[in-house]
Amino acid sequence: MDNHVENYCLLVKGKRIPVTKEVYKAYYQCRDREKYLDKLAEENNISLEGCNEKGISVEYIIFAATDSMEERIITEMLIVKLRQCIKMLDESERMVIAELYLQGKSERQLSKETGIPSMTIHDRKTRILKKLKKMMEK
Repeated sequence: MDNHVENYCLLVKGKRIPVTKEVYKAYYQCRDREKYLDKLAEENNISLEGCNEKGISVEYIIFAATDSMEERIITEMLIVKLRQCIKMLDESERMVIAELYLQGKSERQLSKETGIPSMTIHDRKTRILKKLKKMMEK
């Protein structure tokens, strides 16, 4: 029978430090993860040299990034305004919008649940959306 005992050591500032098997494994898992993340970052980063090699204008990349940030801000502002406008609707109008757009129900499903004819639901939805559009334009 082989009584070989495995010793685990980590090299710290040129010295071997004995550690448990769990510490050894955890250290190398973290190290491997770090290497993997560095590799991903290297593949996804766009350097000035890389742009020049590919013929990509750096100004274009900066402009594209700025544009998307502006779009995000505008979208957020529109969402805030839409929420404010929805709060100004009466309870039955809010219910129709919530059921159709937030709950994802069809007009037919809502009609079955409420007993309101589906054409009436459709007409109400159209009227409410026009009302919301006017409110959003103010």
